[in-house]
Amino acid sequence: MKSSALQSIFWILLIFCNAVHTQPQTKIRKEPTSSVSGRVTINGKGAPGIIVGLRAAGPFNRHAPVSKATTDQEGNYRITNLPPGTYQVIPHAPTLVSSGDWGGKKLIVAAGETVESIDFTLNRGGVITGRATDSEGRPLIEEPIILLPVEEKKQNAQSYMRQQRTFTDDRGIYRIFGIPQGKYWIALGQIEDISGPRGSNYPPTFHPAVTDAAKATVIEVSEGSEATNVDITVGRLLSTFTASGRIVDSKTGQSLANIKYGLQAFGRDQGSFIRTDFIADSKGEFKVESLTPGKYAVFVVPQANNGMRADPVRFDLLDQDVTGLLLKTSQGAGVSGVVLLADTNDRSALARLSHLHVYAHVAKEGPGESWVEPAPISSQDGSFRISGLQSGMAHFSLSSRDELQNRGFMLVRVERDGIDQPGGVELKEGEQVTGVRLVVTYGTGTIRGVIKVVNGELPATARLGVWLTNRADGPPTIPRNLPSPSVDTRGRFIVEGLPAGIYELNVAVHIPESRSMQSLVRQQVNVADGEVTEVTINVELSPNPVAPLP
Repeated sequence: MKSSALQSIFWILLIFCNAVHTQPQTKIRKEPTSSVSGRVTINGKGAPGIIVGLRAAGPFNRHAPVSKATTDQEGNYRITNLPPGTYQVIPHAPTLVSSGDWGGKKLIVAAGETVESIDFTLNRGGVITGRATDSEGRPLIEEPIILLPVEEKKQNAQSYMRQQRTFTDDRGIYRIFGIPQGKYWIALGQIEDISGPRGSNYPPTFHPAVTDAAKATVIEVSEGSEATNVDITVGRLLSTFTASGRIVDSKTGQSLANIKYGLQAFGRDQGSFIRTDFIADSKGEFKVESLTPGKYAVFVVPQANNGMRADPVRFDLLDQDVTGLLLKTSQGAGVSGVVLLADTNDRSALARLSHLHVYAHVAKEGPGESWVEPAPISSQDGSFRISGLQSGMAHFSLSSRDELQNRGFMLVRVERDGIDQPGGVELKEGEQVTGVRLVVTYGTGTIRGVIKVVNGELPATARLGVWLTNRADGPPTIPRNLPSPSVDTRGRFIVEGLPAGIYELNVAVHIPESRSMQSLVRQQVNVADGEVTEVTINVELSPNPVAPLP
């Protein structure tokens, strides 16, 4: 009996295993992968041992994984197994400089594409080294040293994207290497319009010991050069002060506890930094310490859950603490409504819609006033509510930090009680507006294009602008605000997630050093759902200017 029972179990297991093995296997279709290759040279010769990295491009991909390869003895590299996408390719060689490719090269890679000849020419960077001391000769330890390109100093804060900084060691010595050829200032202290994770309590000081850039010594850097003894001597530390006050309800005058507030500091023409991580105490009191003289503002950080807002309070710090600042809160305006997905039954699109957030922006000058936390979209009925808004014309957008979730969704129109609001929704002080509809379209069409110059070659400084416009006789499902794609190093661009329709594609060429050499091309493109429209734009450089970039 025991043997018979064991045999029965054996046959049952055997039948079960055969059933499992004979089940039809579902094959997972893998998208073909791509590759990027090229050559890195120094003085015309292949550079071995250089690491070339490739990372997904975009503001939210700074911490994305990096694919990389190392150049061989001839300077060749090859990065494989890449999914389609937009990438930034850059060689990692801290002491070397990539000629004409500051920040690397942008690439739009299609599925299964073999991208070749993405080459880099490297040169030896320059070095600047020196020592920072105070007026009594004592070393400044862990003091940030700033490298400023002379030709960009008079531009706005965006020009400092190319700034480099390092820190002094325990002897006050600093060393900056891998510097591109050019003319520079070396500075430390509170340089206007430059913000960073670590500031300084010294007055702005340029090499050798001046506070006016016009009187500073210019350091000229050439390939492989080394400028030594570029020392900086500073005066005494700037005095620091405290700004304090209370956050109260504007109607009752009662203090409000644990309210989030922010601080903004102002440079010559615009705010130079902003912080929003302060919280008032249980008595509604706030205090910001270690502030150097300057112009500031405190403001309540709008929170979507309480609908509260306050006008910012500006103040000047001169030579003493500032007390008695009063942030008066009131109930902000609110907007509630629904997000509607038009002309589609795509279930995946309906599901993805709830991953987006509704953003509201009210155009008005002043720190901390024109924004609030974005509102989620209900997965049940598409409803949303944003509160804490100031009065004015509110404009809306939809977005997600995940760029893949954004793809295909475009805001077509904004309605209030069924009436189109092309100029935005007007909000009165504290008004709670209902009945707003954000009509969104979902598109699956794609334009993939390439720009070719037919009568010459573009210099490295040339800028290519691409943008889409909606034809006046186009269907109402095409959004008013269409994307402006960027162009990669091969003159390629891609626009995804477009609704079906006829668009006008605009391409402009601008060469900064020769303003008379511009070109503007317009071409109609017919986009269909689920299809890729390939476009080639032939550009002729003309000696006569035709139009400025938009």
